Amino acid sequence: MVRRRPGDGADLLAEATSVLRRHTPDGWSAVRGDLLDLARRAHRASAPVRGRHEHGDFLVATDVLVGALRRSVGSVPDVAVTAVHCASGRDAALTGVTVEITALFGTHLPTAGEAARAVVRATLVEVLGELSPPAEQVLVHVHVHVGDVVARRTDL
Repeated sequence: MVRRRPGDGADLLAEATSVLRRHTPDGWSAVRGDLLDLARRAHRASAPVRGRHEHGDFLVATDVLVGALRRSVGSVPDVAVTAVHCASGRDAALTGVTVEITALFGTHLPTAGEAARAVVRATLVEVLGELSPPAEQVLVHVHVHVGDVVARRTDL
């Protein structure tokens, strides 16, 4: 339970909330779907990841990196990407990437995992520059998780 102090605006907010909850505009059901779609598509800033090139350090939005990783891993035969997660540490330095994939039945999973891992490493160098972290920094760990195996190529 939230304790409210007189005069802090909480009473006014509680009253306004109560009034709004009692009132439902007639047109709400007509615009509800559009509003929910807009909320789903709303821009959410993504965390930055630090890259490095010959002119110095730069920042890349995680969403940009995830998009590049999805496209590159999507080129691995008989594999589809279901999710990509990036982890960064101090100073926005990338510390890990986890790629979740679905594979076609009969695919040799260790080979597909290694191919996905190699593509991820190449894409990281392409997007973030030559990854030459200082000696005290841990290299970027790349994990590939096979979350599903499907029977048909159309299910990828």
